[in-house]
Amino acid sequence: MVDRRSEASQNGSAHFKRVVEAMGRAPNRSPRALRPEAPEVDRVAIVTGAGGGLGEGVSAALSRQGMSIVAVDIDGARAQAAADRLVAEGGTALALVADARDEREVADAVEKAVDRFQRVDVLVNLAGLMRNAVLTKVTDEDFLAVFHSQALGSLHFMKATVPHLKRLGYGRIVNISSIATRGTVAGVSYGASKGAIEAMTRSAALELAQHGITVNCVAPGLVSAGMFLTTPEAFREQLVSRIPMGRMATPDDVAAAVRFLASSEAGYITGQTLTVCGGLTLGF
Repeated sequence: MVDRRSEASQNGSAHFKRVVEAMGRAPNRSPRALRPEAPEVDRVAIVTGAGGGLGEGVSAALSRQGMSIVAVDIDGARAQAAADRLVAEGGTALALVADARDEREVADAVEKAVDRFQRVDVLVNLAGLMRNAVLTKVTDEDFLAVFHSQALGSLHFMKATVPHLKRLGYGRIVNISSIATRGTVAGVSYGASKGAIEAMTRSAALELAQHGITVNCVAPGLVSAGMFLTTPEAFREQLVSRIPMGRMATPDDVAAAVRFLASSEAGYITGQTLTVCGGLTLGF
């Protein structure tokens, strides 16, 4: 009688041996090396609000991945300073001035970026302002100023950039939202503008997926840079005491999330909001 179990074991061992021998003859390549995506060193990223603390952190993170950075800010001196820092660290950067609220200025900035680098692959929308007031003190002027700089500004840059992404058949758009969409005292204008950004992100993701373009949001909590530092110190301390991780986010914490969503590795993630808050929103 033939021992089928012994025969199967021998066949399995022989097959395993052939696989091992084949692996020994094959080039030593990592799984990453086998992926078809172009390396990030070929990418060009537009970062709006690049002159702010968070914008600087995001620009630096993308630059370290090999991307060329178009540093856009409403303040020309801050845009140039941000670009100069990237170049000093060995990166490639172009400083441009544009008011995100002005659609013509935005279109001109994007065209200048494409003229310089012949392409654009990534857009990170960080530009915007904050004006806090309790509900009964919110003025139309303040509400519209925040909404236009945040939501409308993001829309303008997406509209100007998307045609270039479509031509490539590739793109990453990362919008910056906030946990303020969940509700904050004196945050009616800011929360509404960020909520609009998240809604636009989901709609744009649906429209652009067929073109190989992903659209996502990063929603920071309390960040130790930028607009949050303009709030009263006692207010900041009270909020920080509620963070399970016991500290505010650094620009690098937020930049890490943006860097991932802006990378070729995040190609199957779209229409999502990634919250970076140290656990502050847990229990809400």
